[in-house]
Amino acid sequence: MLELPPPRVRLDAERTAIRPLGLDDVEEYAAVVIANRAHTEPWEPIHPPRHWTVAGQRDVVRRDVDAWDAGAGYAFAILDRTDGDRIIGRIALSNVVRGPWLNATLGYWVAAEVGGRGHATEAVRLICRFAFEHAGLHRVQPAVIPRNHRSIRVVQKAGFRHEGRALRYLNIAGRWEDHDIFAMTREDWEAAQRG
Repeated sequence: MLELPPPRVRLDAERTAIRPLGLDDVEEYAAVVIANRAHTEPWEPIHPPRHWTVAGQRDVVRRDVDAWDAGAGYAFAILDRTDGDRIIGRIALSNVVRGPWLNATLGYWVAAEVGGRGHATEAVRLICRFAFEHAGLHRVQPAVIPRNHRSIRVVQKAGFRHEGRALRYLNIAGRWEDHDIFAMTREDWEAAQRG
């Protein structure tokens, strides 16, 4: 039986690392969120104005810490190891369901200035390692807007399979958007590790 919550661990790849977001990160993390508002807003639900402030991000991180403690979600800062572990984004397993499903949804973003350098792909691979080695999950599911070609490429490179399209799946930027559903199971991940 898995002990909940899973340990708060840092995981490292070649250029990228992930570590759990905590309240000590609020100032640095909020600065990245605010600086990347125009970059991330088209891909997110509409947020109240407070979201784009340090106080709003303190609320977000506090909810992340509470979700971790409850075993309901695991949010990580994405770090650029080549730049002194600077925070460059966020990756999270959300909507964690235990019991016979052992599933979570996956969401992530990286700062515009570091896009295209492999950080998102490395972070996705790392969070899969966390999901299957530390959190005891069986399945991880990202859902990506079909026109978000860069994000689709990230999940494909990380080894996710496309399972189908969910019509009007989420309200993003004030509009019900279709999403392509991708998935990876523990068996898929273990096979890739044996490679």
